[in-house]
Amino acid sequence: MRLLYLFSTCTFLLFFQTLTAQSGCPGCQTNLPANLPEDTLFLQNIPDGQNGQPYSEDISFRMPKTTTPVAALDSVTPPGLTISKIEIVSVDGLPQGLYWEPNQWEFQTADETDGCIKICGTPTESDSFVLNVTVKATVLFLTQVKSFPMRMYVAPKVSVTDGFSMSNFTGCGSTEVTFENNVPSGGADGFSYVWDFGDNTGFEGENPPAHIYTEPGIYYVSYHATVDTAGYTLASVRVLDVECVDQLGAGSPDLYLIIKAPNGTVLFNSSPAINNTPLPYTFPIGLQLGEGNYTVFIADEDSGLKGSDDDCGTVPFNILSGDTLVAGGMTVILDIQHPVEEIESQDTVIVYPAPIAPAITAPDGLTACAGSDSLVLVSSYGAGNQWFLDGDPIDEATDFLYQPSESGSYQVQISDANGCTAISAPKAVSIYPLPETPAFSNFDNSLRLFDTLALPANYSLQWYNGAEAIPGETGFRYCALQNGTYGLLVTDLNTGCTNFFSQLVVYNPNFDCTVGTNDLNTLSMGIFPNPAHDRLQVRFGQALSGESVLRMWDAMGRIVRTVSVTSGAYIIDVDCIGLSAGVYALEIVSVDGRGSVKVVVE
Repeated sequence: MRLLYLFSTCTFLLFFQTLTAQSGCPGCQTNLPANLPEDTLFLQNIPDGQNGQPYSEDISFRMPKTTTPVAALDSVTPPGLTISKIEIVSVDGLPQGLYWEPNQWEFQTADETDGCIKICGTPTESDSFVLNVTVKATVLFLTQVKSFPMRMYVAPKVSVTDGFSMSNFTGCGSTEVTFENNVPSGGADGFSYVWDFGDNTGFEGENPPAHIYTEPGIYYVSYHATVDTAGYTLASVRVLDVECVDQLGAGSPDLYLIIKAPNGTVLFNSSPAINNTPLPYTFPIGLQLGEGNYTVFIADEDSGLKGSDDDCGTVPFNILSGDTLVAGGMTVILDIQHPVEEIESQDTVIVYPAPIAPAITAPDGLTACAGSDSLVLVSSYGAGNQWFLDGDPIDEATDFLYQPSESGSYQVQISDANGCTAISAPKAVSIYPLPETPAFSNFDNSLRLFDTLALPANYSLQWYNGAEAIPGETGFRYCALQNGTYGLLVTDLNTGCTNFFSQLVVYNPNFDCTVGTNDLNTLSMGIFPNPAHDRLQVRFGQALSGESVLRMWDAMGRIVRTVSVTSGAYIIDVDCIGLSAGVYALEIVSVDGRGSVKVVVE
């Protein structure tokens, strides 16, 4: 018996390393490497399982025909003995959710030694499991049943998704967070949920409403989902004792087990019987249970030697039954499993303190003239600034100082280290345009403002000789009495903005501009048509006294027309043919005074 023991232990320890669950996975395919010896031990490796992940593998094997391959592994076993039959009896202690089934249960090794096992299902437990494997081998017409332990590892479940997701989970001052349940029930029963928002409030249900956090802080949101949808499974029945004996009086009873539904239908039959069943013995079942009372019936198979099979005991059970049940001389242990998945997740909501809104100051006021650098806006924050004009960010305006170049509503927004922002109250800035340049012309030492109509509505004039203002000279003209660089300053009295024009004047001693300095009333001069084309007429309200001269100046200060006027004239024709389109000045000089008016030539 030493030989048989060693063979069954060595050979089937190798073989049943591949078996991970009870039957229920038919259809495996044998796929062995080429050129394997005919009489050999070969078993494909099988990867470990993982809790919660679907599993399906085909494991191929070749059994030995003789003890020679066994002897190569165990020197105590004599080689050369023929193995006539190998039978797969049972495997128990398997993790819930996995099933196995060989392509056949019994091998006549003279004719067939190749086979396979399919392992399938989804394990719902994770641990290193100790399995009890029972096999029967026949050598020299002697059989021996042997149970031995083996180990199987199922890795812990890896969550492929968090229990929930959040949107808008950071804020400044406050935030409204929305939640999405990543383990939805789909309307099915068996799901329950508990939410803790981390601020002493919570929610029980699948989909909580949006939650508002109103105070700065760090909030830990906890989620707990209970998924109770797997139901109840009778994993195995372990027989500790029975009230029947073998009818031949040689050995133990040959047991098989039947499970009946509440309506009496046979749901499970472990036949064929286990010869000389060693007790305790575990029958793997893997049967899904519902409501109602089921029945476990255990019998001793007599093969017709002394009538029908012997009743070894019957016991009722339901989904709430468990552990040890006794019926007369029969004692069994039911392994009823009810897996419940608990999913816990946690995430964080952060509400940062809202920064104080910045303030804008303007040390020199909020108004300035175009081209001035006196207007400066200052933020109350030294860093993290962004300036805005009329609600739009200004490119590259991120300093704490900003000099506006145009009118509008200015604001500054600051961002702190947490990414929180605050924006200032708006400041209205006015950038006033400068008055038109007060260009003047020089006619016989008489300096005359070229375009009086371009003056601001409310203005003042001041003539300069070099850098010095000429006292009292604030009119449209000035009579130069010497060489110099003369200038004219115009001031818009409504805005305070100024403009200045100057040019070098060479005094002509042949002309005395102090004579006849009375200004003609330009309103008494009429221009027709204006704008003019080929010709225009200048009409005066009364005849001119004495000889007079009319001159026409272009915008560059050049004389383009000169017309001599006789005494008593009140209409003067001016030829405009050949003049470029633009604005011109007409000047009349007579004993009555001087006057000018603007003319447009098209």
